[in-house]
Amino acid sequence: MAEWALSEERLKYPLFQVKKGSGEFQNLSWDSAFFIFKSALDEVIKKYGSDKVVVFEFAGTRGIINRFFPYRFFNKLNATFLRHNVCDTGGDEALKDVYGTSVGLSPEDVKDSELIVYWGMNPVKTNLHGYNYFRRRNFEIWVVDIRKTETAAPNYFVQIKPGADIFLALLIAKILIERKWFDEKFVLQNSVGFQEFKKYLSTLSFDYLAQRCGVGLSLAEDFARRFFEKRGIIHIGYGFQRSYEGPLSVAFISYLPFLVGNLPGFIYNMDVGLNKDYVKGLNLRTKDQKFIHQSQLAEAIENDEVKFLFIYNANPLTTNPNVNRLRKAIVDKGVFVVTHDLFLTDTAMFSDLVFPAKSFFEYFDISDSYYHRYVGINEKIFEGWGMSNYELMIEIARYYGFNDPSLFESEENIANNVLKTAGISLDELSKFGYVRVDRPFKVETPSGKVEFVSKRRKLRGVPDFPELERLIIPEPEDKGALRLISVTYGNTISSQYHNTLRMDEKRIFISPGDAEKIGIKEGDEVVVYNERGKIFTTVHIDSSIPVGCAIMFKAFWKSIAGFTVNELTNDDVVKQFGYQAAYHSTYVKVVKRW
Repeated sequence: MAEWALSEERLKYPLFQVKKGSGEFQNLSWDSAFFIFKSALDEVIKKYGSDKVVVFEFAGTRGIINRFFPYRFFNKLNATFLRHNVCDTGGDEALKDVYGTSVGLSPEDVKDSELIVYWGMNPVKTNLHGYNYFRRRNFEIWVVDIRKTETAAPNYFVQIKPGADIFLALLIAKILIERKWFDEKFVLQNSVGFQEFKKYLSTLSFDYLAQRCGVGLSLAEDFARRFFEKRGIIHIGYGFQRSYEGPLSVAFISYLPFLVGNLPGFIYNMDVGLNKDYVKGLNLRTKDQKFIHQSQLAEAIENDEVKFLFIYNANPLTTNPNVNRLRKAIVDKGVFVVTHDLFLTDTAMFSDLVFPAKSFFEYFDISDSYYHRYVGINEKIFEGWGMSNYELMIEIARYYGFNDPSLFESEENIANNVLKTAGISLDELSKFGYVRVDRPFKVETPSGKVEFVSKRRKLRGVPDFPELERLIIPEPEDKGALRLISVTYGNTISSQYHNTLRMDEKRIFISPGDAEKIGIKEGDEVVVYNERGKIFTTVHIDSSIPVGCAIMFKAFWKSIAGFTVNELTNDDVVKQFGYQAAYHSTYVKVVKRW
């Protein structure tokens, strides 16, 4: 981390790019940068309206003040914001259908269980603290994934076909119920629609479900038996639900721990009740709030819905799907792009104006977690370069001559107002560094019970018990195409740290069977392409990869690696599940490069 925070590549001055994408930047004074920012912003508002000003951000370091305080300035302008749909939106919707909430277990909440399933995730690389926590407690660990990951290798492993999660979930549920390996009294007392679910399962054969998910019945039965005996819980990954069939799969996976007596029995999301809306300053608006879905940014630009784009805590020209379309739309439509970042990321390289940002070592903040119930304090360690998100918006508001007190509220005062809804004071947090918030789980469905038959689902036109053949993704017209899954690279958080890590695994991983069909050998140079773009790389043949699938690591910077896999990913969405981005339903062709 020191190499990253103290890197010589960090930006120290505001930059103006003479021609977007040229890489020809001019150093600016802060006053000059603010003048350019205000001139461009005022011109867009005057010519097109304030709703054509779009703020693009994401979670960053989970710092609540530095993520949400910039909303205040842009809410005063009546700007447009994002609906974040590239991460966990689909599963979030699916869990709310069943439980009324997507907030499940914190690791320390787990009682009377001795087995955890990591379903569609590789915690050795993405959740090491949690993984080690359960290892220390001698939990039996099972992994459900499409490939043998670092987590799967030393533990019990169930390999499934890509996109087949719902079939395995139904297979395990059918085994649990028909073998009487479930807590029937508990289930009947705490749910609605169980008999309908049981009847639905009776229409599905063991052989059909096993064939569809690619898991042998013997292994499935062993998995189900041990899951029942040890009252298993499931940590549901985010990756597999970023697909056409993924969101609904989350709902059926979440039924499994409930069947064996756990409520909740899933780990997915966490919320300890901090008042984040306070930071956003929604009261500053004089017009209704407008949103654009994150993965649909290119389409919004093409439709002239975006003329000024302010980006912070994000690198969309690396991480957004179908990035070639996004890049072209920005140029064709003449969008003025401002980025606030520590480095010249792919997005900064395509910006008109760049403000240098501080690292989280250089500012105060408070943060919560996706995973546990602790709130932490982020204290400044050293004085670096640039400005934090909070500081930048203070200075811009001052440059504008605004005098609304909320645009200049102190960080300490904001923190206290955010914390008090969770029963915490800033003094307490400062004293201990972190504080646990106890917030009991509560089913929040209309019935007050777990819903196998969901009223909320019906309102969106989603069947409680789907026709499974309609969930199967049609094979591409080109029978040689492979389904591309882009996974997280170790020691990175999406595109963060790639520039200082400088360790690239740029190869495409395919099965021996597919390599033989294509006519390529280990280490061959290949072209990976589809209608959205093409990239040049080398091939690694891996016997753990299922036939018909290809694996590549996501979010490498094009300016460093020569490509980003998101030049190939689709920007489709699953509208019925919060417009969840479906980029893991991408197909590519792989051919030998001559």
